[in-house]
Amino acid sequence: MKKIISCILVMILMVSLAGCGNSNESKNAAADNGSAGNASSATSTPAATDAGTATDSTTAVSEKKIVTAIDEMFGSMDPAGFALQTWNGFASLCSTPLLSFDSEGAEVMGAAESYTVSDDQLTWTFSLRKDGKWSDGSAVTADDFINTIKRALDPENSDSIYAEMLYCIKGAEEANSGSGTLDAVMVTAVDEYTLEFQLTKVCPYFKKLLTLPVFYPSKTGVATNEDKEWYKDPAKNLCNGPFMLTEYIQDQSYTVVKNPYYFNADKVNIDTIVNVCISDTQSTIAAYQTGEINACSGLPDYVETQYAGSDELTIWNMLTTTAILPNMDVEPLNNEFVREALALALSREAICASMGANYEPSYTWVPKYMLSNTGSAAFSEEETPFAEDAARAQQLLADAGYPNGEGFPKLTYTYPSSEKDAILAQAIQAQLKAVLNIDIDLAAQESEVYNTTKREGSFELLRYNWTADFNDPINYLSLYTSNSSLNFNHINDADYDAAIENSNTTADPAERNAYLHEAQNILINKNFYVIPVSTMHYIGLRNSNITGITYNDKGEASYTYADIIE
Repeated sequence: MKKIISCILVMILMVSLAGCGNSNESKNAAADNGSAGNASSATSTPAATDAGTATDSTTAVSEKKIVTAIDEMFGSMDPAGFALQTWNGFASLCSTPLLSFDSEGAEVMGAAESYTVSDDQLTWTFSLRKDGKWSDGSAVTADDFINTIKRALDPENSDSIYAEMLYCIKGAEEANSGSGTLDAVMVTAVDEYTLEFQLTKVCPYFKKLLTLPVFYPSKTGVATNEDKEWYKDPAKNLCNGPFMLTEYIQDQSYTVVKNPYYFNADKVNIDTIVNVCISDTQSTIAAYQTGEINACSGLPDYVETQYAGSDELTIWNMLTTTAILPNMDVEPLNNEFVREALALALSREAICASMGANYEPSYTWVPKYMLSNTGSAAFSEEETPFAEDAARAQQLLADAGYPNGEGFPKLTYTYPSSEKDAILAQAIQAQLKAVLNIDIDLAAQESEVYNTTKREGSFELLRYNWTADFNDPINYLSLYTSNSSLNFNHINDADYDAAIENSNTTADPAERNAYLHEAQNILINKNFYVIPVSTMHYIGLRNSNITGITYNDKGEASYTYADIIE
């Protein structure tokens, strides 16, 4: 997404000196994942008693403080609302889901202490921890999870971008479409600390969905759809995570402090985290080097070279893939020989080299670093994808009736207007001309126009990017079923649909994985419906005195148990 917020460094420094606030996080997750902050040890005025850091008026406190840089405040902090960049960073600090997953894909219980699943896999019952508290000291109850879910599904007053992820719950789709009622949505509070979901059908990745915003709790009676900006008020934006919101300054910053009511508060070491908006990369690097911030990410590739071997350098392998979508309704892209020729003609190493050291070739649609469901290995390591082959690409194009590109119609490659996408487009254009002798026009479009073109399917070749919402291959592969609203290039393959359906009806991880691999093989190896090109990693810097950073299954950093050493 394009940056939409601009804060000059002078303002940042004034904000920092004034001890002010916070903003939402980066695209990916609280600290390391977007432009994320840094930590420093400093002496400051004691925090208020309800922040859990009170002292007597005569004693100075050595505050453990981290200042992070974020590039923009985009989206809201409401899990039932427009939960994008702001939500992701804020939630990693201040909100605890029922459960989550660590870097190896193992379950980590959070707001729930246990759960059971019925024999038919349709009823999931979660027992909430009795010591789960909001930052005002009140209990986190089953109704608070239901509050988020039903607000997200409200067809009259919802801004949720993840409402469709709730459709696995009985009655959810009907309620969201207006053909049913919210009262008929089968998520219920059996009692104050027992939450029950009844699913429409077996959903083997249901646990993974619990990491999405719409499955997080929001305080009943406080978080409402009628008050669209409740989350900006720290008195209303109650938190059940390790930190709690104390200040929110739109487009500038937000600040969180240790939550004394967090169930594991005795293991939280950091007192304060300030997330400051700096939209300019050079200003971010300068602020880091002068010590105004302690951590940042989303940096240019030269930083990786400059800090090579340094323990300040942080690398985050993104779960993302950039690909070319050939429109199945456009000739000659409806010819599988043509699509395969396009895929095999590209030198991804050369393309990525032109874009920067943080770009890597991709030969699979499911991201290179996404975990398999059968172990800790990457899903992509379990199969052999296609191989680039210029000579075979030329033969395939000849077999399709276009020897040496003769008679091949001029197609247009549409892409979002950005510097990196322009470089990618020009590299693709040059390589297809050099290898296949075909001419491709380039059409850069501003975000709104590009998104309309994508949704309407009014393109020939489209640059398409997807970043994981949750760590499961189905998040990528389900996009291309014939009934998917995100099937922008109009794939309609009965075998593909069957593979996806079979993966969704088995509870056996190995069998499910086999079906998912079958689906990806149809998608990118057999029919070349999608032409993967690249993935990337995020580059960041973090003070070496910050320890205890942990990572989730998407590679996103957490400061929950971080510390600062002298």
